[in-house]
Amino acid sequence: MLRSIRSAAPWLSLLCFFLLPSDLHADSVTVEIDGRTWTTLGDFTPYSSPDAVRGGKLRTHIPNFIPTLRDDGPNANLTTITDIYNRTHEPLLGIHPETLEWLPGIASHWHVENHDDHQVFWFMIDPRAKFSTGDSIDADDVLASFEHLVDPDIKAPMSTILYAENYDTPVVHSERVISVKTKKLNWRLMLYFAGSMKIYPADLIRIPGDVYLSDYNWKMIPGSGPYILHPEDVRQEESITLTRRDDWWANDDRTSKGLANFDKIQLIVVRDRELAWEKFKAGELDYYKVFRAQRWAEETDFDKMQKGWTQKRKIYNERPQSYSGYIFNMRTWPFDDKRVRMAFCYNYNRELLFESLFFNQYEFLDSYWPGGRWANPSNRKIRFNPRRAERLLDSAGYTERNDDGIRVHAGTGKALSFTLEYGSPASTRVHRVVAEEMKKIGIEMGLKQVDYNALMKRVSERQFVLHSQAWRGILFPNPLTSWHSDLASQPYNNNLGGFASPEVDALMEAYDRTFDRDQQVKIVNQIDGLIFKEHPVALGWYGPFERICYWNRFGTTDRYLIRITDERGLWNLWWTTPEMEQRLTDAIASDSSLPVGDEIVDPWGVKKRMMAGSEDGAE
Repeated sequence: MLRSIRSAAPWLSLLCFFLLPSDLHADSVTVEIDGRTWTTLGDFTPYSSPDAVRGGKLRTHIPNFIPTLRDDGPNANLTTITDIYNRTHEPLLGIHPETLEWLPGIASHWHVENHDDHQVFWFMIDPRAKFSTGDSIDADDVLASFEHLVDPDIKAPMSTILYAENYDTPVVHSERVISVKTKKLNWRLMLYFAGSMKIYPADLIRIPGDVYLSDYNWKMIPGSGPYILHPEDVRQEESITLTRRDDWWANDDRTSKGLANFDKIQLIVVRDRELAWEKFKAGELDYYKVFRAQRWAEETDFDKMQKGWTQKRKIYNERPQSYSGYIFNMRTWPFDDKRVRMAFCYNYNRELLFESLFFNQYEFLDSYWPGGRWANPSNRKIRFNPRRAERLLDSAGYTERNDDGIRVHAGTGKALSFTLEYGSPASTRVHRVVAEEMKKIGIEMGLKQVDYNALMKRVSERQFVLHSQAWRGILFPNPLTSWHSDLASQPYNNNLGGFASPEVDALMEAYDRTFDRDQQVKIVNQIDGLIFKEHPVALGWYGPFERICYWNRFGTTDRYLIRITDERGLWNLWWTTPEMEQRLTDAIASDSSLPVGDEIVDPWGVKKRMMAGSEDGAE
């Protein structure tokens, strides 16, 4: 896809990929213009349906109303805001979600100069590109958008630091051509400039940061994407409705066919997930993402589902996954001893949790980058083995037990007892099972529910023994922000457990300087293996799928979703017609059934690969 892949895909801001010319595939070609070799679109491979048509409305829900209409600055770091801007605004380039190749966007051509210690990125603006105001986009708009991001007065320190520390000020060469020089070699820098930076009109964005914060808190600067947000469609505390633009400059491009189909996308505020489920069943929402395994197993067979009026699909895909589990504070007792960490891991009865609480819906985590090629295939498959756990505790010196059956260190007399503080009451049932299993081998894991914000402050300041947390995945790993030794002794960063390894540090630096994709994978495999062997986390589980229920009034692709994103990919791929709407209306009126499709969908072979991998055995 072309512009709509960037503007309407919620995963774009996570993409971290750069291709050298030797890596280009069929979707890209090179052309000579004014003595410079530029890359542009070649034989585009579509992934939308040729049957898709435009029209109709999609209704979904958001858990809270947004606090601002800005995409940066205070209170703007929210998924809902990102989803909106990914449909109303565009960056310079997009990426094909199947091939992961760069695609034209606001820039029709691009060129990369590679030097020993830096790169220079060149972009040629598509002469057809226009903002929703009708004004043409030029190189000065790109420069102004960069200047906006490096302005400290917009109070977006992460973005300001990212762009100020990694790039020189872009150079405008002509109305349509701009270049930017990087200050270092890092393969992500093409992404940040070309794929993540939204382009705004220079005459509106070139204002002081404090003025921007006040003037545009509840007013959106125009963008160039396929949707627009009209002021009257922002209903405070109720809903936000996006409207598809008939005058979108890329509407008729061959790479836009079958995408951004809905005339309206309405985001309805429903703060309670249970209420959202009831609203879906009542027909007030068009689809519902099922988070709880219990609901999927026990509550999705209601009468409307049996009659085919609603459908359910469990769709396996390659959405970026990350890790979850119990994080050990390796700086302090008792988890400064690797043997104790390993004992906890071997006695972490995930099998029991899967069977008793999760309806066997999830998969074991055996990597910090699971579900794809970044995972080290040689990592041990740690499975429940209390006998091995007890032997490890014995070797760590916990050979005696007190009157309560808790292990005591033979040398220090210290009982193996600590408290897990946690914030969500919904997780009590999980922690209770884990604690009961630990007590059987002599580990006392007390449970204490506390205020979430207070908990996160203590965890950030490293005032914890054990902490339970899940992390959000990104398409291309960035281990530096979570595992570098420089972070291990510092508060307020992602290296919660205090992991430090000079060997991993060196590999991470090599990874950032490596532009070959296969070599990147090999390096991350090594990093994953080295981290895994130290057991900084008792890894939990993950679900490499999306579970959705939806009303049977939509057309879908055979794959239903995008390969590398969550259920919001359907916002861009699905469609409806008056005939589809009428078919459902007639079935309900006559109390007749519609066809029910297959519940399990594995278009990319993810489930098949996982099942094959599970035959390798466990330890």
